Amino acid sequence: MNLFTYGTLMFPEVWQRISIDEFPAQPASLRGYEIYYVKGALYPGIIRTDRDSVVSGLLYVGLDEDTLFELDTYESSFYKRIPVVALTADGTEQECHAYTVPDSRRDLLTDRHWDAVRFRENELEKYLKG
Repeated sequence: MNLFTYGTLMFPEVWQRISIDEFPAQPASLRGYEIYYVKGALYPGIIRTDRDSVVSGLLYVGLDEDTLFELDTYESSFYKRIPVVALTADGTEQECHAYTVPDSRRDLLTDRHWDAVRFRENELEKYLKG
C-alpha cells in the first residue's frame, strides 16, 4: 500500500515516535484538496475542495498491514483513510491512500492554512513533547 502524507507524518521524528519501520518516500502532491490547522492543535487536516488547489507532501511506498494498523491507530477515528491519486515530482500518478477530514466535518478545521516549514521551525518540538 502507498500512503500520501501531508502533515506531521512527513517528519522522521514523528515516524520514530510511532515506532514504525522506514519506507521509501518521494515528494508528491494531491490536487483538489486544501490543508488547514485542526482547531486547538498543531497538526493539520486536509479536506476536498472544488478549487484547483494542491497539497504538497510525501508519498510512502510499500507499507505493510502492520504499519497501516499502527498509522490507523495513531490517526484515530478523527481522520478517514481513503483512496486518492497523488502526483509525484516526476509527473507520475500514483494510487495511494491519504488521511482526510470528512467533508461533513469541515467545522473541525480552522481557516488558517498549515505550512510544513513553519511547523518544523516553530512547532515540531512542541508537538513531539505533547
